[in-house]
Amino acid sequence: MSDNRGDARRSGRRWLLTVAGLAGLGAVAAVVAIWHLPAWMYPAAGDAEARATLQGGLLTATAALTAVAGGLIALDETRQANAETKRANEAADVRERAANANTHVREFYATAISLLGSDTLDVRLGGLYALERIAVDSPADHRIVVEVLSAFVREHARPPESDPAGTPPPPIPAQDRPPATDVQTALSVLGRLPTREGIPRADLADAHLPASRLDGANLSGARLSRTNLAGSTLLGTNLSGARLHSANLTGVWLADADLTEADLCWTDLTHANLHGVDLTGARLDGESPWHGPAVVTSEQVAEAKGNADTALPPGVDRPTEWTQP
Repeated sequence: MSDNRGDARRSGRRWLLTVAGLAGLGAVAAVVAIWHLPAWMYPAAGDAEARATLQGGLLTATAALTAVAGGLIALDETRQANAETKRANEAADVRERAANANTHVREFYATAISLLGSDTLDVRLGGLYALERIAVDSPADHRIVVEVLSAFVREHARPPESDPAGTPPPPIPAQDRPPATDVQTALSVLGRLPTREGIPRADLADAHLPASRLDGANLSGARLSRTNLAGSTLLGTNLSGARLHSANLTGVWLADADLTEADLCWTDLTHANLHGVDLTGARLDGESPWHGPAVVTSEQVAEAKGNADTALPPGVDRPTEWTQP
């Protein structure tokens, strides 16, 4: 749209300058004609009055053409000045709107943070959704929102034995206790935030998140080291490049998940469903000074997809359809 307006302005200016130039040429021609045309048309001595009349007409035409040329040039300069003023005003408006938007975002962010500290679940949920809105609408604030949401999950999803209040854990087995509603909501928000270059997905290292629901979430490159996700459902979840070393994935439903290039060293995959999981380039071998091999069976791996770059633990058979390293 702006290119079309710019083309129209340039076309209009060319038209004005062309007409002004023609008028100027006409004025010059009229000046020349004043001196030569009357004498050529009325050479006789008795034609002095006719020559004077013609010269007067030519003078009038010259003045009119000069006025037209000058007026058109002045009009073009006025249009240019008005256009510059308009552009300056528009730029000022953009800066003012940006400043107002930044102020609004800061106020909205402060309000959202205060809501997270409420004792009321509905209020905390409102704060979480407000942070999601900020991350979607304000790319500049996306990273801090991810950090806040990740910290919220880690703080509210500690292992029962490390509860700072000293409250004893309930008698229900840990793998059967799903996250609290606000923690699950924060996980869902992290999993559906837009993808932006250089912005991490989540840092949930050491979080206690058994029986979480993360189907279809985008946690590519997320930090999930030592995270307890036992019994969770991660159907079709994007975990490509995720750091999952030492994580507890026992009984996790990972069907059709993307684990390409993921770090699964020392990860416990006991009874995990790996049907259709993409393990291309993933590391399960644990060949490092810090991490051992993943806990997984040949039968589980046989249901997954992989390639020559998939590093399997010792004793786990490489499926025949995978290219041998």
